[in-house]
Amino acid sequence: MLQATITSIRMLAASDPETDDATVERIVAACKKPQKRDLITSKEACRILGGITRMTLFHWTKKGILHPVRYSAKSMRYDRNEVELIATNGVQ
Repeated sequence: MLQATITSIRMLAASDPETDDATVERIVAACKKPQKRDLITSKEACRILGGITRMTLFHWTKKGILHPVRYSAKSMRYDRNEVELIATNGVQ
């Protein structure tokens, strides 16, 4: 992560009177840690999203509701966290 980004996070957190130094450092540490993505197949994404069809899933992808990750030359995967967030909050 860029140092400028870390500085911005610290400055933003410092402007909140309810945020203490320990909380700021936990936020910065979490941002520095590389995040491993849990990628799932379109079939699994459809199941999590309440049994929607693959055509609906691909339509949502085309509209920008979901953001697939190229897994290989012929296949895509979906980020489980993003799919679960949409399943919980609904389509915006």
